[in-house]
Amino acid sequence: MGLTPPANLRGKISGALMIAGLVAASAVLICLGRQDIIHALSYAGRLAGGLLVAAGLTALVAAACVAVDRLLGRGTKYTTAITLFGVLAILGAGLLLLTVQIGEYTHWLWLWLGLVVWACWALWDLLHRRQAWREITFRRNFAAIVSFTALITAANFVYSQIYEPYSSPMTVVMSAKIGSIHKDETTTYVPVTFQLENTGQVGAYVVGASYSLTGLNWKSTYENPRDLKQWEKDIDTDQLTDLHAYADKPQPYTVSIGLLQQPGNYDLNPGEKLTQEKIIELPTKLYRAVQITSEAYLLRKDRMTYNATPTTYYSWSGKRETIPKWVTDYAEVDAGSDYIRYQVPVHYSNQILNFTRRPRHITVWWVLGNEDSTPIKPLVADLEISEGEQTEPTFSESEQEREKYGFTYLISGPTEAVL
Repeated sequence: MGLTPPANLRGKISGALMIAGLVAASAVLICLGRQDIIHALSYAGRLAGGLLVAAGLTALVAAACVAVDRLLGRGTKYTTAITLFGVLAILGAGLLLLTVQIGEYTHWLWLWLGLVVWACWALWDLLHRRQAWREITFRRNFAAIVSFTALITAANFVYSQIYEPYSSPMTVVMSAKIGSIHKDETTTYVPVTFQLENTGQVGAYVVGASYSLTGLNWKSTYENPRDLKQWEKDIDTDQLTDLHAYADKPQPYTVSIGLLQQPGNYDLNPGEKLTQEKIIELPTKLYRAVQITSEAYLLRKDRMTYNATPTTYYSWSGKRETIPKWVTDYAEVDAGSDYIRYQVPVHYSNQILNFTRRPRHITVWWVLGNEDSTPIKPLVADLEISEGEQTEPTFSESEQEREKYGFTYLISGPTEAVL
């Protein structure tokens, strides 16, 4: 007696495996697509979710057809066609999810690979062992339906994951203006107005916004112009780009820094403005001019969601953590500077990206400096992968990351006024 099971037993085993795979794949695709139908930030993302749900429902109907065909023995050419269509739907969905996964590893990669491997086995079982293609009498129409569905699905995935995020630019304008300066014998009053205005069609989250007012002084003003050699020395020694013929280089000192918007969830929708007015005081006889600068970090509302309260860490409380060198270099302060760090997790625009991309968070440093150095640019922020140590991003990596997820840096000025 041979060890090979009878053909009908083999058929029931393969049928049970087919049903189990179709039901499991259906659960995965419906669960994933349902989240995007409800929560995706764009219509294209919701349509992609709808297509995944449709693929999952097709797989569920195909599982019922396999049960009718192989377990009850009442299959027809239509049940065969539906089964084949359901397997092809799972194969297509798995390949598209693998395509989106390219470039970044998550544990879900093995699930997409499992879907593709199972679908390839199911196709082999249907087409090679059971010769299902011969049972379908309307093969030309079936091929046309499959081709059209695959084309529409692939086009939507390309649009929602590649083209659509880049189709509408985010346009936010930032300005810092110095008003009419008033002074008396001891104090100079500098009124400043800061404004963020969304002039485009895409909403934004204001991750954080800050300002700095710098007092400028120079030691001497000359009657005779400084010569070319002195200019060359200014370039070589101090890397200056402004060269003065009748004055020494300005000596800056940060007089005032502050947050225009504390890191958190502030919406700036199309047509909205965020305006703040401040009056900054400084000694009348200490500085010859002032310079005001403001900066902000924004996140596109159609690329990511940012709706959690940041966790806050103060460098002077508890165990001191070292601030990254690239942050102090950017703020132009010493390594031992004090700072406040804000961190908040962000989520992607659709569930497909949440499953195919590693989790990320935004970190904002408000750098205060120390007694020997004060920050020129006190706010530093970056979009980082949540796992692993904080390392300095390369310029190309940082730019690609910011552009991909709509993380934008704005700076106004500097605007100067003579005192």
